[in-house]
Amino acid sequence: MSNKTINTLVVAALIFAICSLTIAYAVFERILNISTETVIQSNQTTWKVEFINQDSGSQTGNADKGSISLNSTDISIRDVVLRTAGDKVEYNFYVNNSGQLDAILTTITPKVPVFSGSNVIDEQNIESGFNYSLSYADGTEVKIGDILDSKKQNQLKITMFLDDDTVLPVSGDVNITNLGYTLVYTQK
Repeated sequence: MSNKTINTLVVAALIFAICSLTIAYAVFERILNISTETVIQSNQTTWKVEFINQDSGSQTGNADKGSISLNSTDISIRDVVLRTAGDKVEYNFYVNNSGQLDAILTTITPKVPVFSGSNVIDEQNIESGFNYSLSYADGTEVKIGDILDSKKQNQLKITMFLDDDTVLPVSGDVNITNLGYTLVYTQK
């Protein structure tokens, strides 16, 4: 055999070896692709905790229940009059979670009532006998950490009353202002 033939066979063997290695490598190669798309929904569709459905209120004794107005974030009770010891007024309403996320009550801030009248002793007597509370309709305490699941609602009740042994004002009316609570719900 001539050198030329041997060189041709060596070159052919090298070409065959390179092609074989390339084919063998391609057999063990895999391409993996990851493609994603994400939508972040607006809070308008996923988070909606609000007040709804107030009742017309009830009174006990000689009380005037006044009136209640409610929008999604504020409740206003006006013109309540307690005339005698034992008088009581109650209002029921709901806190509703129509959103897609569970909520947890993280803050309850009661306002500090202000008693004003023409006589300091009358103010003190009414302050010691006046009660104002926020509870669930069954009477249990509303507290930090309470859960309001998505698509659920809790019935709440505001109660104001004078103890049975309250000493009533002798020299004029005592007005009570700045009553209320601020509730903060956050995502659970």
